[in-house]
Amino acid sequence: MEAANRILLVFKAIKKRTKVRVTEAAILVQFLLLLTLPAVAQFPNVKTGRYGAFVQASRELRGPRFVVERSESGTRDWKRVAVSDYAPRSAEELRVRMLSLVAKNPLYSPVSDTMAVVLFQRFSAADFTDSLYTYGYNPQVLEALGVGYLDTSAVAGRTYEYRLKGLKEAETAPGRGTKPVTMPGRTVGERIGTTPRSLRYRADGFTVEVHYWLKKPVPTLAGLRVRRAAYAQTDFADVPAEWGFRKGKKDSLFVFFLDRNVRRKMLYQYSVTPLDFLGNEGQPSDTLTIANLRGGDALPVIAQFRAASAEKQQAIRLSWRLSSTKDLRSVDVWRSNRFEGPFARVATALPGDTVYFDANVEPVESYYYQLRPNGYYDELPASVKVSGMVKAYRSNLTAPAFLKLRVTPDSLHFDWSRTATDTRGYYLYYSPDPKTPFVQYSGLISATGTSGHQAVAVANLPVGFSYRWAVASLNTSYNVSPMSNEVYSPLRLPNRVATPLNPVVLPQERGVLVVWDNMIELDRYITGYVVYRTVDGQKEQEVYRQTGTDRARNAWADSSVVRGRTYTYRVKAMRNDAVESAFSAATSPYFRELAPVLPLRGLGVIPTTEGVRLSWSTPLDQQLDGVQVFRYTAKTTKPRLIATLPGRMTEYVDRDATPGISYFYTLVAVQPDKRESDPTDPVGINW
Repeated sequence: MEAANRILLVFKAIKKRTKVRVTEAAILVQFLLLLTLPAVAQFPNVKTGRYGAFVQASRELRGPRFVVERSESGTRDWKRVAVSDYAPRSAEELRVRMLSLVAKNPLYSPVSDTMAVVLFQRFSAADFTDSLYTYGYNPQVLEALGVGYLDTSAVAGRTYEYRLKGLKEAETAPGRGTKPVTMPGRTVGERIGTTPRSLRYRADGFTVEVHYWLKKPVPTLAGLRVRRAAYAQTDFADVPAEWGFRKGKKDSLFVFFLDRNVRRKMLYQYSVTPLDFLGNEGQPSDTLTIANLRGGDALPVIAQFRAASAEKQQAIRLSWRLSSTKDLRSVDVWRSNRFEGPFARVATALPGDTVYFDANVEPVESYYYQLRPNGYYDELPASVKVSGMVKAYRSNLTAPAFLKLRVTPDSLHFDWSRTATDTRGYYLYYSPDPKTPFVQYSGLISATGTSGHQAVAVANLPVGFSYRWAVASLNTSYNVSPMSNEVYSPLRLPNRVATPLNPVVLPQERGVLVVWDNMIELDRYITGYVVYRTVDGQKEQEVYRQTGTDRARNAWADSSVVRGRTYTYRVKAMRNDAVESAFSAATSPYFRELAPVLPLRGLGVIPTTEGVRLSWSTPLDQQLDGVQVFRYTAKTTKPRLIATLPGRMTEYVDRDATPGISYFYTLVAVQPDKRESDPTDPVGINW
């Protein structure tokens, strides 16, 4: 090694001129050798770019041959990708090798015979790549000298690891590995730290030449990417320009390009980006605008093209300035509603004109303009596109008229008349009560014809309000008019009425009381209830409908209940709009037992000439349908009915009684419903 040889010379000089012991000098040599280890430990290393991954094995020239193996990240499957060549033995062999590598990288170039001789001489006199100066950073040179390899089969976006082995090492030997590297995309790679700055340019109508200065050049710089655009006509695109380098003072570097594929009297814009040998880009230069003219040509350049609002003229004011009017016939003004076009010609100005008012525009609407000069001989480049807008200048003082409301089961339909010719549209406003300010309900309703119409779905309105409505117009200057006349929509109520819950029957002295839950707590729009009754399973009938004086009480007293019948009740809730709820659940059946039939009182029996006379008294508050008279003797086992009398009678004469026989009498009262009382105590007589 060259560094080791130099260190040994230092060691011999130290030994002759000083009295340091040999062991101490050896330690010093070992220390100096350690200083060289960090540089050696950096290898092998990998650099990536758009054109592949370059693996450099070492800085040492004429080293042993090696094998390059690669593994994709996440796997341990190592594959052999290349075997290095031995060091070249002649300049011709070096030239042939570099020529064979040109196909691997578009930034590689063949070398001449003279250059190959110079490069081989430097290689023969050096031990490390550092001694080759800038050629020691060129991947094409390093691979031709057998100290590196450009892997072009690596896939963009994937991560790889590389390792090197001696050509004669076993397959199981670990080898020297590198850190994982990720391949960049095919359009963007690692940035190189240099930016070109433009110095000067030259254009003669046939070629354009631009010179740049690189303040901080990098040794791996390999070329330029030149991008060009026709001013205000085309986008930037790569052009096949010729380029070259020139060394400056100290470490500065000058670069230039020559573009021969140009047209006369055209404005071009250029931007360049430096590239290294692997296709990585540096920072792009500033955009440079160049007029490609011959000597004596005067290309009119449009400058300071502006658009402004002119409210007094109700137009858009266009102004511009021309660098020259030579060979200029006219200037066309083109306009579009969109930046992308299509554009239409709206006016033609004279060469000396610099102002144009476009009055055929609407307020507060964007327009895009472009100037296109017309020369006597050639088509001249168009100007840039500018946008213009005239501010709002039209007032809006007239409100829409004759607003009407038409109600359908599911919608509210509004109709009104248009009052202004420049109406852009309308806004519908609403408010839940007269004291609340109007709020915008709808978006912009387009103005079509001489009238306006808008439908509002009733389901979209909150319930419980009677809304007031109005309409205002919006003109082309985006000014809002006053409100129209107001209209009111009916009270918005729920689709259903709450059904009464938990009806029960409470017995009272003179009837029953039907009670249910107060449903107004759940439905505040209930105004009353309807009570239905079923008697003994017959047809259900409505027996009571509340009025306003009842104030929606949740109870009703039924005084018409009759003893001996079964009653059930159901209830409905109702609203002012005649909508009723569903039936509630039926109450439990209610049955009031009939009053018992009381026996007759005060039965008296006396003999008369006509027969045996019976008398009695009727119970108070009881109407009888009849009285049954029974008679039996001591020898009979069962009383015998001898007479059935009307209920109003209180006396009876038994004319069939036989004298000399003892009789016993008892009475039974009969109700109109044929129920009978208990028999009276028997009363006897001896006749």
